[in-house]
Amino acid sequence: MLAIDRVSTKDFLVKRGVHLQNIMNVCPWCEREQERVDHLFFKCNFIVGFWRRVFNWWEVGRKMVSGNFEEFYSLCFNVKLHGTRKSLWLIAMAPTCWSVWLARNEMVFERKVLSMDTLIFHSKMRALLWVRVAFDECMVQERLWWLSLSKCRFDSLNSKPVTISWRYPPHGWLKFNVSGMATEEATGCGGVLRDEEGTVKALFSGPCDAIDAYLAELGAIITTLDVIIEIGWRGPSLIIVEIESQVAYNWLLNKDRRPWSQQTIFTDMERTQACVDEVAFSKAKQHGNEMVDTSTTTGINCRVMFKAWR
Repeated sequence: MLAIDRVSTKDFLVKRGVHLQNIMNVCPWCEREQERVDHLFFKCNFIVGFWRRVFNWWEVGRKMVSGNFEEFYSLCFNVKLHGTRKSLWLIAMAPTCWSVWLARNEMVFERKVLSMDTLIFHSKMRALLWVRVAFDECMVQERLWWLSLSKCRFDSLNSKPVTISWRYPPHGWLKFNVSGMATEEATGCGGVLRDEEGTVKALFSGPCDAIDAYLAELGAIITTLDVIIEIGWRGPSLIIVEIESQVAYNWLLNKDRRPWSQQTIFTDMERTQACVDEVAFSKAKQHGNEMVDTSTTTGINCRVMFKAWR
């Protein structure tokens, strides 16, 4: 749609006689210029900064995206990457553009306020999901995916695998890794659902209402159960919910250890769990939750919960 200039921006709709009730024809990023497709995706100062960070993440040089889609496509196609990395780069650009449009829709229709860091996180997460779908035989070092792609290895399943600490679930099972985190200012949680081949099926990241990291971990478990219900999961695969906190894990195993002040939370959790097919809890090994740790750290700085599944 970008290539043929058929994206339904406000300017596009106005030129076709659509009356926008209670919506001003301005860019949601800068709130000054008209919302034209070239400005929304490439020319707005906010988006120019976004693309600069994306290009720096891929370490493809100091590229400037300030034209139309044709110039953007030419720029992306001519970056100095080769082989698998070039293919992954081109694949990742589609969900990155898609993330810009989805963020725009949330700002226009839901009145949400999205920061640059949130937009970057969403685009990286969607790019990872698309890469996994397009390259079924590709193993990605998830921890380095978020930090530095130049150091991130992309190996074939048929070659010597990259060193990973995450443990695959048994055959016929899914694993939902979850985590909660707390700082002096805020708390957040995150979760990633993967199948027996390590393919990401669902994820969430965002703030949670908790006073410490242990209760944030419980909040992550409750959100996990909610996501499973929202997905409408019904199938032969059973689900392992793997958590980081030994304290929270002990609470799940032994009701006598649960703090009395949090009995309402545990009651709600058990009620929600009863609505889900068989779920088993386990404790994550050290460094076995890297992708979730990243999403949890990001979730602390978000204003709303981000959820996605396929």
